[in-house]
Amino acid sequence: MLRVLREDYEKACNGYLVTLLNMWELDASYGFWVSDEVGGVYSYGDTGLYLNMDDMIYVVENNISEQFYQEWLDYCVWAGEFNQTVPNLRAWHHGFPRVDEATQKKLSEMKRELDKLIEENKRKI
Repeated sequence: MLRVLREDYEKACNGYLVTLLNMWELDASYGFWVSDEVGGVYSYGDTGLYLNMDDMIYVVENNISEQFYQEWLDYCVWAGEFNQTVPNLRAWHHGFPRVDEATQKKLSEMKRELDKLIEENKRKI
């Protein structure tokens, strides 16, 4: 019984994966399930594109483009770095209030300048 459940689960996960790869026109031979754990995290080669199963299902069922997904990932990285709320994919898709691009750019520039000054100060000591 458990073996059949596992097989059915893996078949469903791989079905979502194939659908996603077709939607985004990605080459299936380039990606892999991390640690060969079907239904865990899927990595698309060395591109930095990772999807967990929940996000993969959401992407497929809501016809999320690769560009939209990448914008969400980029925002999450930025938000984490600047101690902002990091939205999940569903919230992002439903219009999660976000810091506008101009403010993101300005804060990023300020952080680079601060980091530069910190490094210069370290060299002086």
